[in-house]
Amino acid sequence: MNKKTIITSMAVLQLFAGTINAQSNQGIVTATSLNVRSGPATSYTTKFIVNKGDNVTVEDSADGWYKITTKDGKNGWASSKYIQTSQNTTTTKVVSVSSLNMRSGPSTSYNIIEVLTKDTQVEVISVEDGWAKIKYNSKTGYVSNQYLSDKKVEEVTQIKYVNATTLNVRSGPSTTYSIIDTLKQNAKVEVISIENNWAKIKHNNEIGYVSAEYLSDKKVEEVTQTKYVNATTLNVRSGPSTTYSIIDTLKQNDEVKVISIEDGWAKIKHNDEIGYVSAEYLSDKKVETIQIKYVNATTLNVRSGPDTTYEILTTYKYGQEVKVVNISEDKEWAKIKYNDEYAYVSNKYLVDKLESDSENNDSNTGSITGTFENVNCSFSTMVDYEYKLSLQGFNKIRANLSTNYSNSSAYVKATREDLSKYLNPETFSTNATGKLQFLRIDKYREGITASELNQFFSKYCKSNSVFLNKGQAFIDAAKKYNLDVTYLVAASMVETGYGSSTLAQGVYVTTPSGEQVKVYNFFGISAFDGTAVPSAANYAYQKGWTSIDKTIEGSAQWIAGNYIHNSKYKQNTLYKMRWSYNTGHQYATDVNWANSIGRVMNNIVPYYDGNAHLEYLIPKYK
Repeated sequence: MNKKTIITSMAVLQLFAGTINAQSNQGIVTATSLNVRSGPATSYTTKFIVNKGDNVTVEDSADGWYKITTKDGKNGWASSKYIQTSQNTTTTKVVSVSSLNMRSGPSTSYNIIEVLTKDTQVEVISVEDGWAKIKYNSKTGYVSNQYLSDKKVEEVTQIKYVNATTLNVRSGPSTTYSIIDTLKQNAKVEVISIENNWAKIKHNNEIGYVSAEYLSDKKVEEVTQTKYVNATTLNVRSGPSTTYSIIDTLKQNDEVKVISIEDGWAKIKHNDEIGYVSAEYLSDKKVETIQIKYVNATTLNVRSGPDTTYEILTTYKYGQEVKVVNISEDKEWAKIKYNDEYAYVSNKYLVDKLESDSENNDSNTGSITGTFENVNCSFSTMVDYEYKLSLQGFNKIRANLSTNYSNSSAYVKATREDLSKYLNPETFSTNATGKLQFLRIDKYREGITASELNQFFSKYCKSNSVFLNKGQAFIDAAKKYNLDVTYLVAASMVETGYGSSTLAQGVYVTTPSGEQVKVYNFFGISAFDGTAVPSAANYAYQKGWTSIDKTIEGSAQWIAGNYIHNSKYKQNTLYKMRWSYNTGHQYATDVNWANSIGRVMNNIVPYYDGNAHLEYLIPKYK
């Protein structure tokens, strides 16, 4: 009797112990069919099967398994993941993306059982390893948890792009809020709204704020390279052609951010906008600012370094032009351009202007004698007229020659004072160089031989000059079109950099038949803005300028017909070609152009023999 009592007590104790861990919760089977086993593991045998929707009572749990009892009294162990109980905490969330796959298991390897749309509400049963177990429309499945939100995502109103290098995303609409992320240039931004210059955005399925100032409707085009303007000025246009409007003007050595280059035009980023410039006038490096000075000694040694111990490369003569890059701090040595390299000369033997070229100090020449031509206006009227043209950019002057600007080789608009000086014949009345601008150039004069011209070319031109030994060609062209040969030579030298410019050296053009033909253009004829080289080369091809001799003759014909012997303009002196006597037909914008040509002519005129008659036409204003 006592023995039976003890056994019964133990049985009760065991039952009580099981009851302690029992959850005693009602559950529902969520799997299509679920094995109920004899123990809490798949290694145990299957006792029976329950089906989806069956109600069970959860008596106990262990390691992801529930001990259950069915309505008909059967019991066993089943996987807890397929039994939803009142103890499972569920939350309501919404889909935050346009479409979200609902799968049969927690992996992309499982089948898609439903596709959920944005803002669809789902019941989240549990979350594990980035997958949310959900219930939707009486179905249980799995979705990626990162695409669920606690509430509906606010609607994106527009798409914009970051136009700054970096842009901070903040937790609120002010710089006082914390930075939660950083966006890079051209990052896509989904904007919900903009208020007080702050954009409320959708960022990583959350709400953030960025400064609206740094957002644009389009991506910022990436800059591929940095270049520099190598011309005095360069127009920025709205499109890749001279037919497009000018939106800005760049100066020499201005930095240019190039996006791409096509058909001779560079697409650039300019003031956070897109513009176009002629690629011909861009370089990889800045252009050195060169100041022109002259040798004021009988001879001047050009050395490889700034000291007398350095090697002598060559010797310059009195009056020779020197291209100065910079002056040493102690003012003793000048760094110069020599044969496209750098060299050095003593700075104390350099001057801005030679005594023989001074305006009113040439004791050897005396006043100009010649024929005076009446001008049908007063000098002040002429100056007023030309000043209006100057304001429009038609009268420019190198800054180091101007009365109102600092020493520089850059060109600026000529002032009224500049015009009064260079327009006035009396400025050059006793100047050996300047008076040649009044020389009649509409007459061929005997007295200079081809050999003498070749001497001039040999002395002043580089070894690559196309004009070397072309003295006879110049004489023949000047004689044929009745031009002063010293003018024709001097103009060709100035226009081509003494025969070394790109157009002077020759440019290949493709003929309609596909043949490559080399052509030359000495006066830059038809060298239009933005397409200078190709347009001038095309003109040369049309004219048949396929040799140096043909181009010399063609240049003489062109200048004679359009200016010097033109029946309307009759611009038979350098002065008339530059100032035009109110005809509005001027050859050059540089106000010192006539004097510059005269400077070169002054090196050729001495070759004339004593029988040459130099005839001057001097304008006389009312």
